[in-house]
Amino acid sequence: VGNNEVTIYPPEVGVPMGEGERWLVLQMHYYNPDMVEGVYDSSGLRAYVTKDLRPVDAGVMSFAVGVRTGQHPPLPGGQKDVAMETLYAEPDCTKRWTEPLNVISVSHHSHFMGLHQKIIVERDGVNLGPMRSEYRYDYNHQGGVEPNVATRSLLPGDRLVASCHFDTSSVPVNSTVLIGEESNKEMCLPTFLYYPKQELSSFGYVPQSFSRRFITDIEWCSQPSSDEDFVSKCAEQLYNDVPGFNRLFSDTLEPGLDYHTFCNAGSLTEKLRTRVPGICPINGCAKSQSCSEKELRGWAENICKFQCGKVGLTLYPDLSRTKPYNTANFACPNQFFDAPTLAEPTPCQAKGTLPHVVELTNAKEQDSSGASIVWNSVVLFCFLCAFLVV
Repeated sequence: VGNNEVTIYPPEVGVPMGEGERWLVLQMHYYNPDMVEGVYDSSGLRAYVTKDLRPVDAGVMSFAVGVRTGQHPPLPGGQKDVAMETLYAEPDCTKRWTEPLNVISVSHHSHFMGLHQKIIVERDGVNLGPMRSEYRYDYNHQGGVEPNVATRSLLPGDRLVASCHFDTSSVPVNSTVLIGEESNKEMCLPTFLYYPKQELSSFGYVPQSFSRRFITDIEWCSQPSSDEDFVSKCAEQLYNDVPGFNRLFSDTLEPGLDYHTFCNAGSLTEKLRTRVPGICPINGCAKSQSCSEKELRGWAENICKFQCGKVGLTLYPDLSRTKPYNTANFACPNQFFDAPTLAEPTPCQAKGTLPHVVELTNAKEQDSSGASIVWNSVVLFCFLCAFLVV
């Protein structure tokens, strides 16, 4: 959805064009489910380019809480206010920024059921509040807005927290609202325009099923093996069925390949072993195709301890943690983690004092006939007082 607002960049800032790319693509989405004829579109894009390059590149930082089908669970229908999962960009993630970011504008995007969105900034345990104050989202009036004063500059190590709320009361309680790019589905994609441009430009929520990238069934981490040669169910599964151990292997290997064959297959599995360093013992036995069953059983336990730990689980017989991390961000070094508890925002404090009422005694006013009307002790409320706080 376009808008008529103009964003003016600082004189030293511009958006890079080209840089090895051949095409500039404008993608348009149209929603006409009733196939109404005679509907025309006059929107477009006017781009101004110059060979006098600006020294600083601008970029867009996006928070894909729910964008594509399957990324986020459907929303329940019949709800006045229902939220998608909260997306956290943790300090260890934003520390990858090379320098502070200057924010030019903040944009929110949902579809017709969007209620409101926000990106909260927390710095050193202090909640700086939302980057943009939005009380009601309107699909037909979208555009970038200058950030709130406290969040005009973001620092490496800041925590950013994105959330979106929806009103699904227009659909039945026993139905759901799907997530996706189509306008009859819903979406949560807050963004902000900033400079200087960073390599890390997007964050994204992933569902719990994403953990299968590390291990097909997280229950294996907490279960004992039925084979006396192994301690954990996880190590037993890896040893007997490498393709079935996680999604990466199942997409690459033939079904039924066992761990002993995989690590001793030489050039046949070398590409995958290189892609996943440490999947086989690092003592060189895989290269010489001499890994023994004993050392592979022990190494399988090590692999499982690492993979289970990625999603927040300890490996049997250690049952100190049997519940996985409860949230994720695919762009961060630690993709799975427990959702943090945010600090409470600093309450507003009034600056200075003003009288709340102004009393006028014996004030005179003339009516249409010219006669004087006397107002005794008329009290006027100062409506501006409510705005003189920060």
